[in-house]
Amino acid sequence: MGDSAQTPRSVRTKDFKKLFAALPDRVKETAVARYENYFRLDPYHPLLDRHNLYDVSDAAHDSIAFAMTYGYRAVAFFDQSTSTYVWYWCGSHTDYDRRFRAGR
Repeated sequence: MGDSAQTPRSVRTKDFKKLFAALPDRVKETAVARYENYFRLDPYHPLLDRHNLYDVSDAAHDSIAFAMTYGYRAVAFFDQSTSTYVWYWCGSHTDYDRRFRAGR
């Protein structure tokens, strides 16, 4: 009531939904719990191991990676004009390294 801070919105792209659906059930359950119990309350919570990614596939925005579980990551960008996180990729840390850290 007295708190004027609002939790940013989140939307998932079709690609994210497809990738998420293919994850092991245990990973999905943990990811949903982390989103509900940590991300929604504080997108900067240390458990989320948030870090910025730069120059991702010549994107027009900077992406942010979050830990879904110990071995899985989710990637989003923040649309400041709508205060919305747009989730567009998730997968194993191995796949994350291949896609987002290649050449580093």
